[in-house]
Amino acid sequence: MKKSKRLLSLMLAVLLLCSLMPVAASAEKANPEDDYPFVFVHGLMGWGDRSMLDPIMPYWGMTTGNLMKYLTTKGYESYAAQVGPLSGAWDRACELYAQLTGTTVDYGAAHSAAKGHDRYGITYDKPLFEGWSAQKKINLIGHSFGGATTRLFLELLANGSAEEVAAAKAAGTKVSPLFEGDKGDWVYSLTAVAAPHNGTTFIETCDISTKVVTDFIYNVGASLGFTKLKGVYDLQLEHFGVYRKSDETDLQYLIRVLNSSDFMSHNDNAIYDLTIDNALKINDGIEMQDNVYYFSVCGDATHPSAVSDNEIPNANMFILMKPFAAMMGKYYDKYTAGGVYIDKTWLPNDGMVNVVSGLYPVNSDLKCVKSDGSQAFVVCDGYNKQDYAKGIWNVLPTQPYDHLSIVGGILSNTVSNTRHLYMELINRVTSTYGKGGSTADDPINETTLPFTDVARDRWSYDYILKMYQLGIVNGNPDGTFKPEGNLTRAQFVKMIACLDGVDTSAYTKCRFTDVSDKSYAAPYIEWAANNGIVKGVNATTFLPDDNITREQMATILCRYAEYAGIKLSEDVPAVTFTDSAQISDYAAPSVAALQRAGIISGAQNADGSYSYYPAAFATREQACKVLSLI
Repeated sequence: MKKSKRLLSLMLAVLLLCSLMPVAASAEKANPEDDYPFVFVHGLMGWGDRSMLDPIMPYWGMTTGNLMKYLTTKGYESYAAQVGPLSGAWDRACELYAQLTGTTVDYGAAHSAAKGHDRYGITYDKPLFEGWSAQKKINLIGHSFGGATTRLFLELLANGSAEEVAAAKAAGTKVSPLFEGDKGDWVYSLTAVAAPHNGTTFIETCDISTKVVTDFIYNVGASLGFTKLKGVYDLQLEHFGVYRKSDETDLQYLIRVLNSSDFMSHNDNAIYDLTIDNALKINDGIEMQDNVYYFSVCGDATHPSAVSDNEIPNANMFILMKPFAAMMGKYYDKYTAGGVYIDKTWLPNDGMVNVVSGLYPVNSDLKCVKSDGSQAFVVCDGYNKQDYAKGIWNVLPTQPYDHLSIVGGILSNTVSNTRHLYMELINRVTSTYGKGGSTADDPINETTLPFTDVARDRWSYDYILKMYQLGIVNGNPDGTFKPEGNLTRAQFVKMIACLDGVDTSAYTKCRFTDVSDKSYAAPYIEWAANNGIVKGVNATTFLPDDNITREQMATILCRYAEYAGIKLSEDVPAVTFTDSAQISDYAAPSVAALQRAGIISGAQNADGSYSYYPAAFATREQACKVLSLI
């Protein structure tokens, strides 16, 4: 049943998203900022935690697991907001405000009149969380079109809209507090992830595919709108009349909304806002806020062609994105309808967003400047110490992700990579808490581990660093890590549980008789046993303090991948280990699968062959490597 649900959710996610193609937090609160929540805003055709789809296939994390739950276990209060999947940036910003305040969406009297839809939308019975204010600010993180959404949202919070205030007063109606402004200090930071700040050539070059898919998504969402399945995928287009009226039958509703062209045919939707010309118009109306930290990170999953001037997709890009990445990778030396020249800098992309558009927003003059004309961005190399500045874009290093893998991916990323990326982003934000910038104890900008026995040139350094930054491993009281030391079966299971971000509070008793319920490892082992990740030596014995062997580690890791819905790649040619006959029958399939996925490789012999040593004890650094790659 669980696998069926996962398969169904995966299929729906592919339809909704891909076919558009178109250091743990301290328990002690040292600064008031430690209580600032992180609010995540999805992109085009996405969903949030209000969706019935989210528990099965979360937008944030996708097939790598629920990122919100993981971050919360690490001490970062995190929420996945939900706004209209096809709506324009203005409408989404208004919906985000209503969701955060627990009120009715007010799209504004002037805007609604100009766009030809109702002024009011759905009502949120309660706020996303309690206490949002200047004293309890939020950290905004927006993926894809969530970037434009959060930027426009912040602009309205800070500066309001004089036009909307005047229109509401002229109509004799109440003004939405969003349009009154003076709330810019309710936001601490804004992070844009793979956001098409300046539009995308995806729309320019894939216009037919975009129309076909968005029409399809609209029809699916509208068809679900009058059933109990509305909560699975909610278009949130009540202001466009996409709801069943009291005097309508089901058939009358379907005929009306499916034959309506009111929404997708005019200029108040995401597709319109994602064109380069209109994205720049939006940017013209948004000012940088001097009190807010801005961060941006984008993905690049293409590389220069060896036979042309084009960019072509990387081999590991999600297969449904490759045709669009290729089209974007050769779209240059052209002009938009508004006269913007598309040169070769627009070629690198992540399958949906051009890298040059994801770095920082520019205005209609193609400049990223503040209101005083000064440069509004700084490029961070990700290695050297850097004091992040307020009021400008801190541009972080471009990551080797496609547009979906940067939020978890559809069978194209790993748990540790996704979570490590967002832990890095969050740690960059929190490094400014109470400091005004990163300092020497910033865990992300450190170039060395604190362990005296792990040199920077050690083969396992990067793997240990990743696990250390994720809070999965720690050192010893004497300052060492002992990378070649063995680890027990219980310790490895705990590492997997911590990587998964599992809440073990429900696992108070352990089924194995040799694991005390009072043991630190008991809840982790019981969680793993309950989910088929471990089976024990037999039904009653686990041997928690025995050192784990390499073949045992491989078996447990493969079972975890199956539990977590991680599809292991088969990109590495199969290798026959010289000691393959010594691998236990139960472990052989797991060893082979991890070898094909590039997670294990064995030890190379003098003659070029490889041995696996299945019965040898796994070391602490080997465990860090396999968990970094899963």
